[in-house]
Amino acid sequence: MNMPRSVQRDVSAPRLTSGPQQARRRPGGDGRRGRPRSAMSACLAIAIVSLAAAVCAPSALADFGVQEFSGEVLNRDGTPATQAGAHPFSASTTIKFNSHDVNGQPVPDADVRDITVDLPAGFIGNPNATPKCPQQELYTSDQLDCSPATQVGWAQFGLTDYLPLFNIYSKVYSMEPPEGVPAQFAMNLTGLIVVLNAQVRDDGTYGLTINVPNISQLVGIVETRLTFWGVPADRAHDEYRGICLTTNIGPIGIQCPTDVPRRAFLTNPSNCDAGPLTTSLRASPWADRSIVARGSFDHDVRGNAMEVENCDVVPFEASLDARPVSQVAGAPSGYVFDVNIPQDDNPDGLATAPMKKAVVKLPEGVRVSPSAAGGLEGCADEEFRLRSAGDARCSDGSKVGTLRIDTPLLSRPLDGSIYLGRPLPGQLLRIFLVARGQGVTVKIPGSVNPDPNTGQLSAIFDNNPQLPFSNLHLEFKGGPRASLSNPPVQGTYTTVTELTSWSGKTVTSNSTFNITQGPRSLVFAPKLTAGSTDSKAGKSTGLSFKLGFSRTDGDEEFNGLTVNMPKGLLARLAGRTLCSEAQAAAGTCGEGSRVGSVTTAAGAGTNPFALPGRVYIGGPYKGAPFGLSIVVPAVAGPFDLGTVVVRAAIHVDPITTELRIVSDPLPRILEGIPLQIRLVDVSIDQPNFMINPTSCAVMNVAAQLSSTLGKIANVANRFRATDCALLPFRPRMRLTVGDRTHTRGGDSTPVSATLNMPVGNANNRAVQVILPKTLAARLEVLNVRKACTFEQFKAERCPINVGSAVAVTPVLRDPLKGSVYLVRHPARRLPDVMVALKGQGDAKALSIDVTGKVTIPRDLRIRTTFDTVPDAPITMFRLNFRTGRNAPIAAVDNLCTARARRESIAELAFVAQSGKRASARQRINIAGCRGTSSGRRAAGRRGRRSEASNRAR
Repeated sequence: MNMPRSVQRDVSAPRLTSGPQQARRRPGGDGRRGRPRSAMSACLAIAIVSLAAAVCAPSALADFGVQEFSGEVLNRDGTPATQAGAHPFSASTTIKFNSHDVNGQPVPDADVRDITVDLPAGFIGNPNATPKCPQQELYTSDQLDCSPATQVGWAQFGLTDYLPLFNIYSKVYSMEPPEGVPAQFAMNLTGLIVVLNAQVRDDGTYGLTINVPNISQLVGIVETRLTFWGVPADRAHDEYRGICLTTNIGPIGIQCPTDVPRRAFLTNPSNCDAGPLTTSLRASPWADRSIVARGSFDHDVRGNAMEVENCDVVPFEASLDARPVSQVAGAPSGYVFDVNIPQDDNPDGLATAPMKKAVVKLPEGVRVSPSAAGGLEGCADEEFRLRSAGDARCSDGSKVGTLRIDTPLLSRPLDGSIYLGRPLPGQLLRIFLVARGQGVTVKIPGSVNPDPNTGQLSAIFDNNPQLPFSNLHLEFKGGPRASLSNPPVQGTYTTVTELTSWSGKTVTSNSTFNITQGPRSLVFAPKLTAGSTDSKAGKSTGLSFKLGFSRTDGDEEFNGLTVNMPKGLLARLAGRTLCSEAQAAAGTCGEGSRVGSVTTAAGAGTNPFALPGRVYIGGPYKGAPFGLSIVVPAVAGPFDLGTVVVRAAIHVDPITTELRIVSDPLPRILEGIPLQIRLVDVSIDQPNFMINPTSCAVMNVAAQLSSTLGKIANVANRFRATDCALLPFRPRMRLTVGDRTHTRGGDSTPVSATLNMPVGNANNRAVQVILPKTLAARLEVLNVRKACTFEQFKAERCPINVGSAVAVTPVLRDPLKGSVYLVRHPARRLPDVMVALKGQGDAKALSIDVTGKVTIPRDLRIRTTFDTVPDAPITMFRLNFRTGRNAPIAAVDNLCTARARRESIAELAFVAQSGKRASARQRINIAGCRGTSSGRRAAGRRGRRSEASNRAR
């Protein structure tokens, strides 16, 4: 059966019609026919001798090509060597170039210059199987030969100048390679040296390529047959070794043994799934290197498919050892990984199959440390250059470790670097391994897949080179910026690895290490820092409020927090644009709603990575009148994990106006990367936004922090304003009763109280109003049985109201408005006066309740005491009691009498949050009486209406 072949010429290359050729001659001058020094002189000589000048037509170069390219890999008995992983007896190849006949002698169409042969991936030669011949020995030896111990094969050449055609034999030696060449072989061809450089391809297959460069034009090669020995020191090759193989005759029938140990030089692939294995060839002539002739074969000369079989019997034993450099729990640490694959150098056995895939599952608790992100970069694919010639061009900023590969094919290890690959969609963590040495550069990509819920890491390196190695040593950087952090507590941890060979066999390797320092169990004792940048009471201008909480590596991670602010520490919402719910949820609030900044530090160790962010104020959230949107772009080094938005509800105590901030759970893991949040610093620093209390009482900023494991920590920071005595306190109240129809004795009468506070004053803590005896309580209205319950009041289901109220505060853009109700109190005989104030506009979800205690002592004067006034700046507060059936107050006598006006004096008492007091006897303004300006106006209106009525009648 004829062997299928594929031979072709690159038709895209230009065809030359003529070109100079270097003269060939027989080295040593043995009297054989020589060749002319150029193509033109050769044609002239042949034309004179044979009268056939046409045979040297200038177009001969255009026919340069490979007529035959074939080969075979054999066992000792001459059968095809198809056992996977075996060391064949020999591997041979034949190359025949296109030629034409001149005077009965074949002449190549063009002199070949370079030959490149790509061997199948996995078919390897070990240059360390024999000693190596020094370069000077081949070139300067009197015998023009190297030591027989360095011989790895032999070759036959069909040269134009020799008849019969195949009459030149040459020995193939393993040479000491020059720098940058992993292995070199050479032949002494009748005094001319032919060099074969072995290289590892960088096309991703890492198969071996043999380059034969700059073949001398002094020999015209028509055909060549090259044989490499599987075990060079095998006695079966002795008749082709050393002086036993002569240049012109070949083997002369004697034995030339060598005393070097038998070691395998050739090894079959271990991959039985590859199908027929293809060997390909490229050749170029001297006249024009752009012309490329090609050939390939995947069947041997007998027509047998060149493939391997029985991969299941190829041995593969491998293990992985993983260990941290530091044994401190929770700390960043360098990590060392060693993949060990013992190699079998028995030339009569099967080689160990190369590793195809490694899946390494690290113990849960070994995590990517965000602390590593500081200054970290990522290597792009175009910088890694996986399938491009030459070294990678990754930056030092992307280097995360070093590596070393020990291989039996090279006399020295390959050294290299571990780089962090730039993330791709769906591939956040990528690792690039680059090792180099002795002219070999190996580039291996890998992916690291973190569990999205736990962060447990699994690394995968697939389709690794089909090259043997005994040890792969990976060492990731340590120190505060280490890429990995240890499990958080002491213990024994196991790395589970699955290693799969190219022969299809998978082995599992478990490696344990101990964490012996640090906590044996996690605690939760976080720290809190909080306070205003200026403690001056009532301060607003230039004031910032800062709050921070932190934990150590030995603490459980944060889940959420609730912060109770001191009474009177408020925020000025007037002038702020509240962020909409949709924007707050998406983290896209505008600058008009920004109120502060935040810094989040994430990662283990002493140098967690800081991420800046912003704080925005929004409208109602989770039942609270206001909310915060804390927005942190999660960009760390080359990683962009998107925008993290943490929401928080701002509750306002309806009695004290204390702020209580309740956060949603803090993010713990993003795309499988545990954040390990160590510190959160919030600064509410928008100008004139925060307002200090006007009370100098000792208070606390109290926080309740929860952990991801359910623990609760209550922490507090002392808070106290200063210089309260410097605040002025000048409250002013105006009281008005009556109107044109409600001044008679026994009638209900309206009562209006307006309190004005100058800006910059201390806020009120208590206000008491004692009405004069000219006013009396309507007991049928104040009857406690008719008052609503507190539950009804909170549910806004009180059946009647007794008045209305409005409050103006610089904290809000719009005033607070509401109704006044009588609400039962179990400890008091009379119901309380409760004012239910509601926010307007953006603050419509805000509710503030003001409570007045009503007492009527023996002197029958109505006393109303508001002793729980919140420490909030109220520039104006007006309370109006209604008239009619539900009116709470009536006139005792006619209010328009001189005596009533004279006796209508209220007693006022004020207590400031700062402790200052003020009191006054305030004459009540009586409206609707004739003779007073208000009375005259009312009488005039009554007269005009009466006159109009009479006219109508």
